[in-house]
Amino acid sequence: MNKSTETAEGILDTATKLGWVVVVRNTILTIYKEFTAGDMDEFVSADMEYYSILGKLPSTSPGSVWGTDGGGIGAISAVNSGVFTMNKSGGNKLVLKALKKIL
Repeated sequence: MNKSTETAEGILDTATKLGWVVVVRNTILTIYKEFTAGDMDEFVSADMEYYSILGKLPSTSPGSVWGTDGGGIGAISAVNSGVFTMNKSGGNKLVLKALKKIL
């Protein structure tokens, strides 16, 4: 097994253990987790978990991490809808390709 596949499996394993869904769209890694709408404790838990998944994807080009975390207006959307979504761009394309293959 090569390093890209190992990293992809690590991302998926962590996401699965924490109850997150993983989606790869082109060069963007998206993760999301449903929780009880309006439940701030569940929102905060998701806000504390997401980087343990996205942080496993090595960055190889300029990019960013964005979504419905507590640092912006997206938090209101997440709390109201009960869906916490985060994205990462600029990630290693070989890892994303391996992750897409596993999914």
